[in-house]
Amino acid sequence: MYKRVLVTTEEANRSEIQLSKGVALTDPEGHTEWFMSVYHPAFESAISDDPATAAEARQLYARHRQNQADRRLAELAFETDVAADVSWHPSYLTAVIRQAERYQPDIMLFPRRQNQDLVEWLVGGDEQDLVRELKGPLLFTAETPWPTHPRIAVALNPFHLDERDDRLEHALLQTADRMAQLLSAEMHVVHCFQSLPRTAIFDEQLVTDYTSLQARVGEEHRQRIEALLASIDRPIGGPMLQLIEGDVQSELPKFVEQQRIDILLLGTTEHSLLERLLIGSTTERLLSRISCDVLVLHDIEGG
Repeated sequence: MYKRVLVTTEEANRSEIQLSKGVALTDPEGHTEWFMSVYHPAFESAISDDPATAAEARQLYARHRQNQADRRLAELAFETDVAADVSWHPSYLTAVIRQAERYQPDIMLFPRRQNQDLVEWLVGGDEQDLVRELKGPLLFTAETPWPTHPRIAVALNPFHLDERDDRLEHALLQTADRMAQLLSAEMHVVHCFQSLPRTAIFDEQLVTDYTSLQARVGEEHRQRIEALLASIDRPIGGPMLQLIEGDVQSELPKFVEQQRIDILLLGTTEHSLLERLLIGSTTERLLSRISCDVLVLHDIEGG
């Protein structure tokens, strides 16, 4: 599916589960790079007294980890081309951003790193920083292997206040479809929407026919989603469409848990610093509320 796959991990939290996921998404003729950021505070403290030899000591430590990774890859004997790369750096986030610039992958995989602190989220941290800094497809992976037939869900929003086109939704659908076929997965399409509350309606006739109004709003949303679905060619086993009335930040996590979704696809657009501080990013907030694997696609040209 992808020609160049970059799987990133930290020394302290290295996992072969996400490596296997990256390999599963790699084209048979493609290449997977298993990048490990290494840093040992006690080791760094021990060598800091001798700056003349500190750089060499770090290189020796990284080389030791490199040899271990190479041996492990030889034991795993993947059918596709996989190579390890180890780098010493005190910051995992900085290390993987530099590695992405060097390797230019088609997709990057990261272990789930959720933030619970609001201040940390506002100033940037972990998954949110990666979403803001890296513009290619980003797959945040949980410590759970994919089942034989995983469940994939793609969240779509065909209604845009900024009047941009639907290229991001088409990219999300096509990516989800390709992934579902590759992994023999069950595919869901989910859209959360909110109809007008009674208190916001000033027309007395509309208030008395509120149930009918809700039905019309829901039908309009359904028509928009079905028009998008027509863009993928699935003669057998089409995706299951789920329209959910309610706030996406509360309803989508419930849907993921209730339907036991293994991989969720989300789209994100660019936000200025002021927008992020005032209203934030729905995708970034959802990352901290959803624990399954999340694949984030950027609207590169969108505003």
